[in-house]
Amino acid sequence: MNAKTLIDLNNKKRPLLNEANLAYYENMLIYIRSASNKSEEQTEELLLELLEHLLQAQSEGKNAIDIFGSNPKAYCDELIQELPKEKQKPRLLFVAQISFQTIGFLSLIYGVIGLTKYYFFQIGTVVTSFYPATTFVILVCYLIILFLFIKTVFWWLKQSTFAGRQTNKWIEFIQAWLGVSVFISLFVVIMRLTPKFGPVMQIPTVLLIGFSLILYLIAYLIKRKGQ
Repeated sequence: MNAKTLIDLNNKKRPLLNEANLAYYENMLIYIRSASNKSEEQTEELLLELLEHLLQAQSEGKNAIDIFGSNPKAYCDELIQELPKEKQKPRLLFVAQISFQTIGFLSLIYGVIGLTKYYFFQIGTVVTSFYPATTFVILVCYLIILFLFIKTVFWWLKQSTFAGRQTNKWIEFIQAWLGVSVFISLFVVIMRLTPKFGPVMQIPTVLLIGFSLILYLIAYLIKRKGQ
């Protein structure tokens, strides 16, 4: 079974746990999945095995602490060390998928905003001028920031899972909101401060929307290939 099938099966079986065992197991699930450099398929196989083992123990009147111990973080760390690292090909496919999706999203946003400004507010033209060299630098910076953002999210999940304290939901919301705000602000700063250099090109703004759809299609095909 591939990772997606394993995840679906896990999602179907997980509600069979009682409240205490579910809370314990879901902490383990988040912590183990946050080890982003490990094989996704092997990770999901391990999580499903742990779930099935816990369900069997629950049917015998036992709980998660009886099976996995009172220190789930240490137990998970041992399991993570035994997981093989993700192969290079799936990682490259994932990076390519995210890259095409990001560029496609930005192209779509620029296209929609440009056409909206022209047709609804009579601002600008139906032609977009851009500097290929500058655009390339901005896109590389965007992808680096996106990569760092994803790594930060995984780090935050791993650090907060077995923190030993119950975090207020509003505090978690504010933390998430601040993180996303910083992420978006960096995008805007890079776009504003990157100097324009090299030759300038002009294309019809509507082509940006068509270009974004092509990029989304490529990203979808890459995702299918990686499954």
